[in-house]
Amino acid sequence: MDTSCRHAKRHLIRWTCAIRCLPGVWLALAVTGSPVAVTAQQADDTQRNTALQHAYQTSIQPLLKRYCHSCHSGDRTEAEIDLEMFSTIDAVKKQPRIWQRIRRMLESRQMPPKDASQPTDKESNALRNWVREYLTHQAKALAGDPGPVVLRRLNNAEYAYTIRDLTGIKTLNPTRDFPVDGAAGEGFTNAGSAQGMSPALVQKYLLAAKQVADHLVLLPTGIGFSPHTTRRDRTDALIAKLRAFYQPFNDSSDGAAATGQAVRFDTKQGGRFAVEQYLVATLAEREALRSGRKSIDAVARERHLNSRYLKRLWKVLSVSNRSTPSLALDQIRATWNASSAEDAVNVVRQVARWQAALWTYNSIGHIERVGGPKAWLQPRSRTIPQQEFQLKLPDRIAGDTITVYLSGTDAGDGNQHDFAVWENPRLSGKDRPDLALRHVVGIQERLLQLKQEMLAHTTSYLAAASAALDRKADDPQPDLTDLAAKHKIDATALKAWLGYLAIRVAEPVQVTGHFTRKMVKGGDYDFVKGWGTTATPSVIANASDQEVRVPGIVRPRSVYVHPSPTLFAAVGWQSPISGEVRVEARLADAHPECGNGQQWFVQHRSRSAVGTLAKGDFGTRGSAALPAQTITVNKGELVSLLVAPRDQNHACDLTEVQLVITETRAPQRVWNLAAEVSGDILAANPHADSHGHDGTWHFYKGPVAEIDSTAPPLAVIPANSLLATWRSSPADRRAKLAQEIQTLVTGAPPANDKAPDALLYRQIRALAVTPDRIDLLPDVRVDDRFGKHPKGHAVKPADLVVQAPQVVAFQIPAQLAAGRTLIVTGRLDPQHGQEGSTQLVVSTQPPSSDLAPEHPIIVYPGSQAQQRVAAQFATFRDLFPASLCYSRIVPVDEVVTLTLFYREDHHLQRLMLDPAQIAELNRLWDELLFVSQEPLAYQVAFEQIREFATQDRPDLVKAWAPLVKGVEARVAAFRTRLANTESIHLQSLLDFADRAWRRPLTTAEREAIASLYRQLRTAELPHPEAVRLTLARLLTSPAFLYKREQPGPGTEPGPVSDYELATRLSYFLWSAGPDAALRRAAQAGRLTDNRELLAQTRRMLTDERIRRLAIHFACQWLHLRGFDEEAQKNEKLYPNFVTLRSAMYEETVLFFEDMFRQDGSILELLDADHTFVNEPLAKYYGIDGVQGPTWRRIEGMRARGRGGLLGMATLLSSQSGVSRTSPILRGNWIY
Repeated sequence: MDTSCRHAKRHLIRWTCAIRCLPGVWLALAVTGSPVAVTAQQADDTQRNTALQHAYQTSIQPLLKRYCHSCHSGDRTEAEIDLEMFSTIDAVKKQPRIWQRIRRMLESRQMPPKDASQPTDKESNALRNWVREYLTHQAKALAGDPGPVVLRRLNNAEYAYTIRDLTGIKTLNPTRDFPVDGAAGEGFTNAGSAQGMSPALVQKYLLAAKQVADHLVLLPTGIGFSPHTTRRDRTDALIAKLRAFYQPFNDSSDGAAATGQAVRFDTKQGGRFAVEQYLVATLAEREALRSGRKSIDAVARERHLNSRYLKRLWKVLSVSNRSTPSLALDQIRATWNASSAEDAVNVVRQVARWQAALWTYNSIGHIERVGGPKAWLQPRSRTIPQQEFQLKLPDRIAGDTITVYLSGTDAGDGNQHDFAVWENPRLSGKDRPDLALRHVVGIQERLLQLKQEMLAHTTSYLAAASAALDRKADDPQPDLTDLAAKHKIDATALKAWLGYLAIRVAEPVQVTGHFTRKMVKGGDYDFVKGWGTTATPSVIANASDQEVRVPGIVRPRSVYVHPSPTLFAAVGWQSPISGEVRVEARLADAHPECGNGQQWFVQHRSRSAVGTLAKGDFGTRGSAALPAQTITVNKGELVSLLVAPRDQNHACDLTEVQLVITETRAPQRVWNLAAEVSGDILAANPHADSHGHDGTWHFYKGPVAEIDSTAPPLAVIPANSLLATWRSSPADRRAKLAQEIQTLVTGAPPANDKAPDALLYRQIRALAVTPDRIDLLPDVRVDDRFGKHPKGHAVKPADLVVQAPQVVAFQIPAQLAAGRTLIVTGRLDPQHGQEGSTQLVVSTQPPSSDLAPEHPIIVYPGSQAQQRVAAQFATFRDLFPASLCYSRIVPVDEVVTLTLFYREDHHLQRLMLDPAQIAELNRLWDELLFVSQEPLAYQVAFEQIREFATQDRPDLVKAWAPLVKGVEARVAAFRTRLANTESIHLQSLLDFADRAWRRPLTTAEREAIASLYRQLRTAELPHPEAVRLTLARLLTSPAFLYKREQPGPGTEPGPVSDYELATRLSYFLWSAGPDAALRRAAQAGRLTDNRELLAQTRRMLTDERIRRLAIHFACQWLHLRGFDEEAQKNEKLYPNFVTLRSAMYEETVLFFEDMFRQDGSILELLDADHTFVNEPLAKYYGIDGVQGPTWRRIEGMRARGRGGLLGMATLLSSQSGVSRTSPILRGNWIY
């Protein structure tokens, strides 16, 4: 170590040895004062004092009068020294500083002046010796006496820290406008000699105290403090505290992810119970728990779960089904025992399904209504006496039949009494008669018979079709019934043939959903008009030759549509002709800056069917086109272009649409949407075409959900088939071809199934021949499963009785089922099933034999079975509530509600919380209602809504009257409570003063504080304002602002009290007042015991507040405090300094903080091999491998040329110039 380092080391050790001794004897001496000692030298001091006094009176005073009084007495007192005042030795002792000056004059022989009378050498020596002896005696006599000590005031940092600790508000900074603290010769800001008190500073203290008082909050149990100063903000803060309390027990998701998308909970924003965490834990730790290797408490700690609930859940899952039978729990236990942690989702899904079935969520606004629900989360009854089923069957059914299943299970408790009755199952359709399910078998047989008859008379049907095909253009279309009667064939089958052959009879498509609201001005342009609604969907057209924005881009002479989230916008061409046409379409996004694109469909509709010619979608700025397709249309059929949103996002979905229909045969007329309607779109809807036909172009809307996007194009006769040849042949050849077609369809399928005639074979045999009144078909066979009981006796002919578990399947022909609804009522047999319990399901998929949570259990009302099932469901609910608490607190409903705050957390208390947590939760709710003054706010809202509701409905006044009394009673009770808590607040204020003044209050002080409060109330100040002003008075009292210590009796030094010792210790270590633990030790009188003092010191050194010692002692001592805000460098030379100086300063603070906490060696100040860095500082030091803003301790600093204080950026920077280093400054600092 070189000379400078050794010198620096000696310098630092000399000045900082006290730090190393913090937990030891030095600290005790520092905070208690020097011990009292009486020695034998006191007798010698008395003798010496007597000798000095005698010499002064007999020899020294006469010498002074002879040689000095001429210049230093009376009216002439040169150098402001009046020796005449020292008539006695006691007067001499009072002015030692003057005698120090006299000594200097005598020693330098400057006095007496050379032109004055001079004492002899003997007299001069006697005078000098006496003065020297006197000053020496005085120095010894006053050794250890500091003289007048200025009372120490809280400096700015101490004041701010004290206020923060008292209020618990870490963001309060009441001294931000205070003048900067001065520093005495010692360099610290807490020395009394450096602290003044001016009238202006007194005013600042008063303003600061009032600002602190603004944060005072009146609570039911006393006073508290809030970072906020308004009731609204304080209320919001308390709501946030309650939500934070609920948060660990609550999950804001809908549960879809946890259940593999199987179950979703709509909790009305209240949150759900994430039971999956507990179920996974029981599966993952099942073997460890069963073997005893782990306890429930250990698993709960490891997985951060609630031990009370985990114990309860484990107990239920791990027992056998026989001990506690339960419909729901038995299922869950079985799945749990068969599952592992990897497939825990199976158990979670099953629990969630039962939760969704047995619980229901209600809107908070409905709870307060007459007859409304009683709670947000409410049990749902899953036992019913009977069940109505309505199963909607598809409009289009793939295949010839659809299977419907009527399933009954025994509800998992045996089937002895489980006789279920399916009452009159039937197929119902709009504008169609009901069709009993018992007749389906017979009707199916009859339809097969009709089909065979139709195929056998193919030539007759084709003859009728030929007649319809050969009519002249100006002949009216033939009537279906007349045509069938003429050829002695079935009208229904003929209609199927004509539809297949694209030979239509007079049945035009009825278009619905027309736009009726005219849009006379689009985007501020008079030439942009259209049809629509108040918002979307709409159809518009640009009649001009200019391109404009509306805000989408609208090109000249063009047509546009815009869908809504749920409605499509469409343009349709209703054919005014019968014949073959070519269809072309094009679409393009007209608002390219936003949106997510559109989906589109081109469809061909007849009276009875719809076919999709093309469909697709495109994204933002996209487009699509329908290649020309040739189709056959009949007069009145519709070709439409539909535009719908993608993913229900209709924003920016303005779409340009082009639709062109061209006749393929003469006269080859063309229908162009844009050309025909863009100039006068508002002329009519439907709009005429350019060929003189009214009602050709339709602008309409409809539900997106009803678009049949899967509909295949309408059947087209296979090219090159016999029927295609028949279709294109002259009439004289058709009879022979018809006979060949009949031979084809009544025989076996062609060997080559890909041949045109093979396809024709399948199409003709698939033609539907269902009569309109199939229910009137005579002599159909009845299904023999109906009308009889499993026990052998007869029941109603339309009923089906089964004993669960049993599944009854019905195959229904597609032409009978399509578009119909299966209706049936299920119940228990009144004669044999009164103690039964069954679950009935109607579906088109093979049902599971397991109990399904989604379906209710059918039981007889009042039966033992009903009571048993209800009790088992209650057992499940008791263990698995869907939610534990309503964490939203403030209802956000879709209905109007008076409820300001809603509490529902009894499941949480019952399952999760211990008594202390319940007490804390109750306290938070009590504080919320008290601080927000909820009863008063509720009354205001109630009166406003009542007045609004009755202003034009006087008949409702009586209905509201009973509610008024209840509201007024709540308000009266709350006002009484407010009055009763005033004394509690005053007592809490006195307790606060006890803490703020750092000692127990005297009786007189307590009375004075109470008297001030009463005076303020007498002056008609409201209670809250009086409390706040009293608090401001407490915080401006000298007892708070100054660290006052009561001197002991007599003139000798004495020990400080325990409370004063606590204050010294806490302000030294924490720059703030004693905490509760330190005050308890002081109150018990234990703090003067060195062992207790050291124990408290060690405790306080581990507290986070020890950071204050690092800043206000260590950094202040090294002149580094405030470096992060005040240090300046030349920004051109050091552009990164400002961004780094906070990190530089934090390194030093953390270094000292760690040193105090770890009881580090004083030598670490010079040669520590560690420091603290984050990523920016590490990069500055050239240290690799440190990422992120987190601070961490790193070793090996000496190897990097640093280590200890002398290598830290703060010290090197502070002892340098603005633009360069300074060896002189650094050397001077070390010296």
